[in-house]
Amino acid sequence: MTGKKDITECVKTYLSLFPMETETTKIFSDFLLNASEDELFTRKNFNGHITTSAFIITKDHSELLLLKHKFLDKWLQPGGHVEADDSLLASALREADEETGIPKAQLHNLPIHPFTEIPFDIDSHYIPANDKKKEEGHYHHDLRYLFVYRGDREINYNTDESTGMKWIKLSDLGNDPMFAHVVNKIYSFIKNGVPVVL
Repeated sequence: MTGKKDITECVKTYLSLFPMETETTKIFSDFLLNASEDELFTRKNFNGHITTSAFIITKDHSELLLLKHKFLDKWLQPGGHVEADDSLLASALREADEETGIPKAQLHNLPIHPFTEIPFDIDSHYIPANDKKKEEGHYHHDLRYLFVYRGDREINYNTDESTGMKWIKLSDLGNDPMFAHVVNKIYSFIKNGVPVVL
């Protein structure tokens, strides 16, 4: 399991690749600075905790896979809580497998850095209270990885987690406030390849 020191270095490297994102990652950076080792991943920490997710695109890089989240009632990429995973990348891959039914062998990670643990994107977002799970409102500090899907689109998503699934064209998400930033990043990555460390 990745620890606080490793994640701190991971974020430092991420910000060397995307220095303009210092402000957007400030909530996560502050959390990481103040959280103890035991508080990083536990869902009982309502100050927030680290999660992982997977952006899954088609082989021709034209579409993104989204799931209709059961509790939040939003179209989102697959993802969730870190468990006893070997790494954060492994966590994102496990979540993608569990939520979409896509075998791990059909998902190819597109690393943005030679050290593949560096996420493609980092996002901190507020999760409202869930009375059913007895959870207070809290932040998810989400480390997101980019994968290419190499299957035949015969996908059986997890109906315990989601109420729907769809492939949506990246071009249709270009003005979506939730995904525009990610879409621009994907386009840049595809056009320019791995960013140069500044």
